[in-house]
Amino acid sequence: MLHASGRRMRFARSVMFVALAATASATASAQPDPAQPPDEPPAAEPPAPQPEPIAPEPPATTVPTPPVVEPSKPTANLEAPLTIADGTSSRHGFRFGSYGRVIAGTDLRGGKPESANVVAHGPRIVEPSYLELDLSYGFITPAGRLLRPVITLAFDSTLFHETGEFDAQPALRNFYLDAELSTHLTAWVGSRMYRGDDIYLFDYWPLDDLNTVGGGLVYRHVGRRRRVETEQGGNVLEIAAHAGVNRLENDFQFQEIDVANPAQGATTVVQLNRQRMVVSGTASYLIDNGIADPSFKVKVHGEVHALPSGTRRRVDGTFEALPSDTGYLVGAEVGTFGFAPPSAGFRRHANLFMRYAKGLAAFDELAPPTSFGSDLKTARANELSFGASANWDMGIGNVMFGALSRRFTDADGPGTDYDDGWEYALDVRPLARIIPDMPEVLIGADLSYQARFPKGINPTTQLAQDPSVFQVAPMLVYSPMGPSAYDRPQLRVVYRAAFRNEAARDLYVPGDPRRDGRVTHFLGFQAEWWFNSSTYR
Repeated sequence: MLHASGRRMRFARSVMFVALAATASATASAQPDPAQPPDEPPAAEPPAPQPEPIAPEPPATTVPTPPVVEPSKPTANLEAPLTIADGTSSRHGFRFGSYGRVIAGTDLRGGKPESANVVAHGPRIVEPSYLELDLSYGFITPAGRLLRPVITLAFDSTLFHETGEFDAQPALRNFYLDAELSTHLTAWVGSRMYRGDDIYLFDYWPLDDLNTVGGGLVYRHVGRRRRVETEQGGNVLEIAAHAGVNRLENDFQFQEIDVANPAQGATTVVQLNRQRMVVSGTASYLIDNGIADPSFKVKVHGEVHALPSGTRRRVDGTFEALPSDTGYLVGAEVGTFGFAPPSAGFRRHANLFMRYAKGLAAFDELAPPTSFGSDLKTARANELSFGASANWDMGIGNVMFGALSRRFTDADGPGTDYDDGWEYALDVRPLARIIPDMPEVLIGADLSYQARFPKGINPTTQLAQDPSVFQVAPMLVYSPMGPSAYDRPQLRVVYRAAFRNEAARDLYVPGDPRRDGRVTHFLGFQAEWWFNSSTYR
């Protein structure tokens, strides 16, 4: 009986072994490995236990797994943004970007260094630290359109490790939603910096530089490309319009006062509530012949500024009626770019700017006007400016250039005011690769000259004086991301000597220590970067 039972158990195990082997063989034959055919299972070892059988599925074509390819390392001439997305499209998903600059140094007298500018927009060789953090997320609608909210958090130069104050002074520089309405039309709504091309060496946007809360439309049409195989070249027409407002927290636009309240004793009410309206329009036409050939750009821009009337209370308790005010701005830009071998990673361009502003538009929209006429309006104020920016990258280095000339007349009428007159600034920054086997290290200097020619006399010295400053700033630059002057990040070691004439020193009141010394110094380190930035490109 026991022998019979043992034989039945051995027979059952043999049947199970054969069944499992057949199942494994069928599975292997149904899903073959295209690279390596399965080896014959060794007869001496039993196969591993198999999972419970499942219902058979219809045969399907097996898609081979693509080979793993090591991602290519970015080269200097890549300009695609560094996006963090889900991998299905570069247009949508999460994106993080940043612009930042940090400066650390000394004035060689034991103090913190300062800029030596005597013009409104001077060279940026010594400038405060600044940081922007860009956050955005792209959504694709069922119709295939892109929606992207953009948030830019900015921090000023208040650094905890420098001041000991745990106060970073943040601000929302961008807070808007960008939406594709059609193939050619885009809309945006929110708070944003609305900018065009800049003069990098002055950190200044000479044509269109708006800070607004509002909305706008952008129409963009791309013509047939000249090189279909490389998708380079073609003509681009872009038309943009925007309307926005601001209300500054000062007594020129907003005021709260306390009034009597029979029930509570006193109540705070809004006495002055004036929003500044800004409407702008821009049209540009781009003839893009590809990076190797000369390309051209023409752009016109206009703005209308308006401020309603209101009434504010003076310090002595009396009330002052503020009239409505208006202003306008018109300007143009012409530029050329290209001229570079396609694979070199060079960025060569030259831009010319002209702008004229009248009335309220002659003053910064983020600050109240600095002067008024007898009618409390800014109608007589005007500003005329001309600017130029250029960059030429070469194998041995690069050269950047910036120039700006500006005439300003305030609103208090014709006369001989010291703040009226012409001013100009010139800046050139040549950098060269002269260290063998270290192309990422450049040596050069920033050379600049600036001067003002006021219509009036200096109110402190009662003399007619023309302030001027000449600056020379040798620097060592580490720029590992490419050969262009615009490639970032960069590390710099900089020494700057600023030579001020007597008129420039007399801009400080008597008793100010900064009035002493013809030469001011800076020695220190600088770092600058930008990537995926919605403002800096």
